[in-house]
Amino acid sequence: MPIDFFNAPCAREDGNCKKEGVVCIKTSHAERFGISDVNSDKREPAYLDIENEDSWDLAVMNPAKKLVTFKAIDFCVELFRPLVIGSPDRELIKRCEGMIFYEDKLIFIEIKNRQTGRWLIDAREKFEETIMSFRESHPDSKLIIQKPIIANRLFKGTHQNEMVQKRILKDSIGLDFILSTKISIE
Repeated sequence: MPIDFFNAPCAREDGNCKKEGVVCIKTSHAERFGISDVNSDKREPAYLDIENEDSWDLAVMNPAKKLVTFKAIDFCVELFRPLVIGSPDRELIKRCEGMIFYEDKLIFIEIKNRQTGRWLIDAREKFEETIMSFRESHPDSKLIIQKPIIANRLFKGTHQNEMVQKRILKDSIGLDFILSTKISIE
């Protein structure tokens, strides 16, 4: 069943996105801002932050001050797959943190804060499921999906499994990913 990623209401029964101060979508034309996922342990969505640079998981440089929108997906947009084709029973799919969109570009974002473990595989799986669901729900979208970004402030260097995971994602959705804690809006 298609879902509107851009306007999907934050209607989780557990109260997420209904709490005071929790916002699933925010637009900015600031020259610098960040995406923060500091409240993920409270099961709250990632958000666009202009002021608290120490909490930014992903720094966004926007020198031309373009109008950029961040839409949280995890904890804000419920994406399901049927357990059995034709069955009303559904299973929540893995979702990335959110997406940035501006002009005709769309960038999916996943935030991790781990040095070891399966964090890279998990991020790739979230991109696969989220981007495939987006394409199914928005087949006529004029937005050009850019390489998704994995931001992990705790990991430095090249992950030993990075090239393999990039190839799997490329084979699956036609894009690989970028591993970075900074992006520039061009």
